[in-house]
Amino acid sequence: MKTHGKAELVDFPSLAWAVVEGGGAAGRTKMKVVEDGRSVRILELSPKWNEPDWCIRAHAGYVTSGKLRLEFAGQAPMEARRGTGFWIPSGCAHKATCNRTTTLFLVD
Repeated sequence: MKTHGKAELVDFPSLAWAVVEGGGAAGRTKMKVVEDGRSVRILELSPKWNEPDWCIRAHAGYVTSGKLRLEFAGQAPMEARRGTGFWIPSGCAHKATCNRTTTLFLVD
């Protein structure tokens, strides 16, 4: 088995929040880049978050609080509520909005 690095834990409580700008509103994130551009992060979005552009990156996530509306090009929108996980494959154009503060755990 080939290994590329060492295993490690992410101590999210010790990480500082960083501002994330998007859709005319700021969110905040705690992120740990693990390897090859992949990351694990906690993302908190404000109720004013509204992505103007389509994202085509892959995401796997879990809604820890609030709810997230996911819009897709060529597919019906979905609403991910607290306790819901989601998978968005690479190349699947999507946008996200929320109407209240929403917190996600994401693996990108």
